[in-house]
Amino acid sequence: MHLLKDKKYKFIFYSFLVLFLTSTNNYNFISVNIFSVKHIYVSGLSDDKNKKINNQIKNINGKNIFFLKKDYFTKLVNRNDIKYLSIKKNYPNVLILDFIPAKPICIIEIEDSKIILGDNGKKLDTKIKSNSLPIVLGSDNFSEVFHVINLLKSSKFEYKKVEKIIFFKSGRFDINLNNSVIIKFPIKYTKEIINYSHNLLNRKKFANSKIIDLRIKNKIIKYE
Repeated sequence: MHLLKDKKYKFIFYSFLVLFLTSTNNYNFISVNIFSVKHIYVSGLSDDKNKKINNQIKNINGKNIFFLKKDYFTKLVNRNDIKYLSIKKNYPNVLILDFIPAKPICIIEIEDSKIILGDNGKKLDTKIKSNSLPIVLGSDNFSEVFHVINLLKSSKFEYKKVEKIIFFKSGRFDINLNNSVIIKFPIKYTKEIINYSHNLLNRKKFANSKIIDLRIKNKIIKYE
């Protein structure tokens, strides 16, 4: 969860304001209670989801905006369909929640079921075209799959050109590209090795290679 922290000067200003009001007219201050949350705005998801979330947290209304704890938002942060939650306090009494929804990054096929994994590392309940994302085979370990996909997405590869990611019990994986090229990675794979394999594809020597095997350390095996 990403919280937009309050500016220190605002806190100091309102703290002095509280002291001033309580010392000059304590009764009126308590009656007005200007720092009680009166308005909550939710955005980022569908209109229907935004409304449901607003109803879920309506118990926050009336609470002091200065002392709102993270516990109030735990269930929201743990939602499978979001990647980030930004919470902004707009003094004196407005709370703004802005969600960044999670996006699908692959389809994990386990026996007869298909699981869509989001860029938050969680299972998503959504519908997509099966040919629009890489297919993952051989693993139902979300953390392992998420880690490899992040390596691929941060490497020199164009992730959209990855057609399949195949995991093996040994802990290594292969990738099938949409041009029918297969790259076999070693057990101890790294981002550097992934980038190295990408560089090989751009060499004339490997122009016609259909399989590039990097499983053996310091050795490249190719098949045409």
